[in-house]
Amino acid sequence: MTPLILTGDLRLQDAVPLMRQLEEAIAADDVSLDASAVTDADAAVVQVLLAARETARLLGRRLLLPRAAAGPLAARFAALALDSDDAPDLLDAAVAA
Repeated sequence: MTPLILTGDLRLQDAVPLMRQLEEAIAADDVSLDASAVTDADAAVVQVLLAARETARLLGRRLLLPRAAAGPLAARFAALALDSDDAPDLLDAAVAA
């Protein structure tokens, strides 16, 4: 599993670079995200993560964001009315995509 660390304040302008980074990582291996150093994120970043989850699933890979490493992203999922039922692999550790 490839670890990918996300940091800072992630906004719309970060969505395309993040999408490319996730696509490259998912093409090579399962990916475990660590977003504990993310200070904030907007809905565009959540959309990228959900799309990356679907890409991983289609490739037979996993994209994981353990709740303990989710940081403010967990709050953003909640603010968008997305919970572990909507994105279980993104918000709970070791759940297959």
